[in-house]
Amino acid sequence: MSALAETGVGAALRRLQAAASLQALFRDAVVALCESAGFERAAIFSLRGRSLVLESAHPSADLAPEPLQLGPWLHESEVLRQRRPLLVEDASSDPRALGLLAGARSFVAAPIVCQGRALGLIHADCGLSGEPVTEFDRDTLWGFAEGFGYAVERSVLAERLRAQSERVVALVRSAEASVGDLSTAEIQLGAGAVGRSSRTAHPRRDERLDAELTRREVEVLGMLAEGETNARIAQRLVVSQDTVKTHVKHILRKLGVHNRSQAVSRYFRAQGASEDAPFKEERSPIRSMRA
Repeated sequence: MSALAETGVGAALRRLQAAASLQALFRDAVVALCESAGFERAAIFSLRGRSLVLESAHPSADLAPEPLQLGPWLHESEVLRQRRPLLVEDASSDPRALGLLAGARSFVAAPIVCQGRALGLIHADCGLSGEPVTEFDRDTLWGFAEGFGYAVERSVLAERLRAQSERVVALVRSAEASVGDLSTAEIQLGAGAVGRSSRTAHPRRDERLDAELTRREVEVLGMLAEGETNARIAQRLVVSQDTVKTHVKHILRKLGVHNRSQAVSRYFRAQGASEDAPFKEERSPIRSMRA
């Protein structure tokens, strides 16, 4: 790759350093390709099964509405299978070119490789009336795609660390609430205490959550106990965050507690579990780039 190409690729990749999320990374990448690497149009597609799904494009008017089905004979399939860049000089007359952006005369494409797997591809061209792309452009996009794959990997790792941190904080808060309950509980050593010990080994009827909360509210409370945020709960239940906030508000009111930590502590007591019960296995934070 020439020094000029390296300069453009480096400038484009540096613009991605401020991206705070995977979605922002996709959005910034296509803009950086057009403004710093000399392309007129650029798009990022994720691989889902045997289809390519558009994640971001610049300019946005070129967005494709539906997933594009891949076939084994297509150039784009070869890009993903061989993990090598592609130059198509005459897209209109090439039956093996899928044509990811409408009206492209020629284009270049490169795979997005993360942890040794091709998760999608980047497509770029010189616009509807621009000059044909060249091998120089192919090499430029290939250099950017390699750096972008590392950026995706770092972003995914950062999201996993944030999610784990939130779970640890939720566990600590739950433990603090439980310690507070123990320190304020009344101690009674009456004549019937020993006789009642076998009965109190299980949650009392008034602590049964299904008697006070709806089925969905119990489900939401269980996710709070796992350390999930409102956003994660909304994603798992396929509802809005406002709906989750409403459920949480109802849970606090019905249980007569003041905050989430107290509600989680009540949940653990009702389930007969200790405060340090293990969380469920973490789901991958990769949403748009799932293979």
